[in-house]
Amino acid sequence: MKGKVGKLTAAFLTLASVMMTDAQGAASGDQFDPFRQSSKHELLAMQYDDLSYILKRTVFDAGRSDRSYAPPPSPGVGRHFVRGNASPTRLEGNRLYFIAFQQEDNLHALHRIRRELEAMPGAVPMVEWTKTQQLAYWLNLYNVTLIERMMRDYPVTNVRKLLYGAGGLLDEKLLTVAGVELSLNDIHHRILIPNWQDPLIMYGLFHGYVGSPNIRKEAYTAQNVYEMLRENAAEFINSNRGMVRDGAGLRVAELYAINRALFPKWPTDLKRHLEAFASVDYVPTVRNANVIRPDADDYYIADLFQGVTHDINPNEGNVAGIVTSLPGLGSGEAGMFADFIIATSRTASGFNFPPHVQEYVIDIREKFSRREGKVEVEEYDEPTTTTTPEEAPQP
Repeated sequence: MKGKVGKLTAAFLTLASVMMTDAQGAASGDQFDPFRQSSKHELLAMQYDDLSYILKRTVFDAGRSDRSYAPPPSPGVGRHFVRGNASPTRLEGNRLYFIAFQQEDNLHALHRIRRELEAMPGAVPMVEWTKTQQLAYWLNLYNVTLIERMMRDYPVTNVRKLLYGAGGLLDEKLLTVAGVELSLNDIHHRILIPNWQDPLIMYGLFHGYVGSPNIRKEAYTAQNVYEMLRENAAEFINSNRGMVRDGAGLRVAELYAINRALFPKWPTDLKRHLEAFASVDYVPTVRNANVIRPDADDYYIADLFQGVTHDINPNEGNVAGIVTSLPGLGSGEAGMFADFIIATSRTASGFNFPPHVQEYVIDIREKFSRREGKVEVEEYDEPTTTTTPEEAPQP
């Protein structure tokens, strides 16, 4: 691929009908009004093939957590310092190959996709979109913008200050959609939460760190968004990143406190939500929990290289061999992915994965090989209410 993501099909809107929009939602008299109305009928065809193309080639799928904690990391032979994440949850969750976007052409492709997404509501007003189309759009726009913005500071390891510190990037006005300047917190807390009031939305937002819900290998669409959100919810809740037993109570991700507006009757609503997706052995724990403490999180960057891109030993591993061993990749796709990684590396011949990356990839392979069965979850219906809850607490 010679360092490029490749020729991509732009995300686009196609009018499927010129019928008058049957709009839902009422104006509330503020700058977010253009995003509060929707169509009952799908008048538009919306595609995100270009975004899926990139995600498929830069996201490593870790599969479900087996709830085992990672052992203390070893510095490796001939080394004295541990590189990368030392958290016991460091082997959970999907990873993004951030370093690919250090290549100017790849970052430009990501930038172009973000600009095209940003322009879509200006081309066709959201009043002509269904709510499900809107949901997929906002999740995709949020995630692309976050990744592009994080590349300004990459490589970085712990991203808590970058995201949530004073003047953090979540409050920066990074976007202009339909003439409205927006931050990522605007999308999250002033568009998604009030318009959907559904806890599932929190699992579609990639926050860039291990302790956040997974980024997926494909873009959200109106056809797949709720299925993918349910899958992300089940994965997160049944991982040590989402919730763990804490005596007679539960310790949950701080993300639930950030999204507290989605659980107005705290903690009853949260317990009901967790129980709906919890594995059978965890249901009694959730149901009988007398305390729910939101303080579990791993703010280490969800990067395949864990934000450590220097001091790479050329004798440690082979990139093509490691990538080919990844579960879920056919030989052709694995070879193409390996070529992509090599092409976006800092040398013409590519470079090898250091020990902290090998540990993660090997754990994925072993986890997939021994996995049996699957977690069953209750049916979760899309809510129909549109009442605006109280404002979500900001981190």
